[in-house]
Amino acid sequence: MFSFEHPEFFQWLWAVPVVLVLWLLYLRWRRRALSLLVATSAQERVLPGWSTGRFWLKNSLLLTALVLLIVAAANPRRGVRQESVQQRSADVLLVLDVSQSMLAQDAQPSRLERAKIFARRLVRALAGERVGLVFFAGTVYAAMPLTTDYGAADMLLSAASTTLISTQGSDIGKALLTAAERFDPDPSAGRAVVLLSDGEDHEGKVAQAAERLKDLGVIVFCASVGTEEGAPIPLPTGDYKRNEQGQVVRTRANEALLRQVASTTRGAFYRMAQGDAAVEAIRREVAQLDRRAVQGRSLETFESYYSWFVLPAFVLLALYAGLSWRIRVAILLLASLTTAQAQSARGLLRQGDEHYSEGRYAEAEKAYRDAQQKEPLNPQALYNQGNALYRQGQYADAQQAWEKALNSTTDPNRKADTWHNLGNALAQQGKLQEAIRAYENSLRLRPGDPDTKINLQLARKQLQQQQPSPQPKAQPSDQAGNDARTPNQGDSIASPPQPPPEPNAKGRMTPEEAHRLLETTVAPQDQRNSRKYRELTPERHQLRPKKDW
Repeated sequence: MFSFEHPEFFQWLWAVPVVLVLWLLYLRWRRRALSLLVATSAQERVLPGWSTGRFWLKNSLLLTALVLLIVAAANPRRGVRQESVQQRSADVLLVLDVSQSMLAQDAQPSRLERAKIFARRLVRALAGERVGLVFFAGTVYAAMPLTTDYGAADMLLSAASTTLISTQGSDIGKALLTAAERFDPDPSAGRAVVLLSDGEDHEGKVAQAAERLKDLGVIVFCASVGTEEGAPIPLPTGDYKRNEQGQVVRTRANEALLRQVASTTRGAFYRMAQGDAAVEAIRREVAQLDRRAVQGRSLETFESYYSWFVLPAFVLLALYAGLSWRIRVAILLLASLTTAQAQSARGLLRQGDEHYSEGRYAEAEKAYRDAQQKEPLNPQALYNQGNALYRQGQYADAQQAWEKALNSTTDPNRKADTWHNLGNALAQQGKLQEAIRAYENSLRLRPGDPDTKINLQLARKQLQQQQPSPQPKAQPSDQAGNDARTPNQGDSIASPPQPPPEPNAKGRMTPEEAHRLLETTVAPQDQRNSRKYRELTPERHQLRPKKDW
């Protein structure tokens, strides 16, 4: 299906009938003027070589060439496709421990909350790489496949809790093997696992798993949380976790185990207490891994056919040789200027695409902005400019670019993509109500899009999370003079680039909501059925390990 990028150039076609009328009037005036000056029989001798047929032939060449140049300036194109942008990236899987030992508070506010904050900062630092998520306790959930959807990763990490996995315990070996299975079989890309855990393991299969990952060429970076002195595990009842003998369980970080895993796989060991220094160190290590080209869905391109009209137009102009050189030069200059504006904008778009595919988002944004200045209503320039701004974390500017793109296009697929990206930018700014409306508008244009459905559900969950909970009535107390503390709101759907403050336990998504969120969006069906399978085959599966923390 053909369309035109710049249909506004067709307004110049009104000049065609006007020129024809002027030529007819000229011929009529010429005949009258000659009849007054020279007899009809002598006109051929006075003006040798001139004929009406030659006049119409030459001027028809000129007029046809101008029409072709106008069509070329409008840029006819066939079809619209999402260009598979080639990006060089490595594959990184974050393996997060959600066992009950992570509730210990020897790292504030708890081991799990500290690990989640560290993981979210790391996801932002790994922009440009493909990132996946694996949660584990006594069993393993492959929560998110390798992707560049960092907003979804941020949401899933913020929703992680110890209640997401019914089988408690700690099986680091199984988690590492599951992570290795999530990588693509093609070994051309660097593959790394970031293990976020206190190192407590109850199955004793970590060494074998580490050797297996070493054989596969997977590097493991270990980030430890907690202390070797340890701490008890608090329970919602106010008591602490107790073993079968009724003694309070004291969970201790096992840094030696994590160091062994990192050493075996040629990785590195860090403590989460190192904060941003550890995040930056992991980012540098990942940046040194082998890269491979992966496909993205960001830039829109078209198959343009303007050259099919430009070449015949200049051939016709070359044949138009009966005019004086001044007029001929003027026509050629006009034709060149007519096409130069449209073609220069397309050249800038191609230049921006090259910068974007190589990760130079600032240079890409400048090229798109220059193209947009030449053609203020070019939807492709505005859309891609928004993508480049978003990649730089300039979410408000990306929002403005995409809003302009919506007003300059009527294509439903382009509008659906633009609404989807606009929802992401709004969510990054914490404007969840507006983000939800944007995702809904995208789904109206393209129902069933899985990415938009997931983002819409995540935004709704985060909006529910941020709703203020009813405050309990004040009870009489000896400390009545103390001010009441307002609970913090939960993490937003997509946090800003600055590291977020450590959240309170209040205001976050409830465990039940988080479990439903993962189960309905990313948990595979076989994981949802695993409990039923264990019940049907009790002789093969231990329902509860002896150490369920």
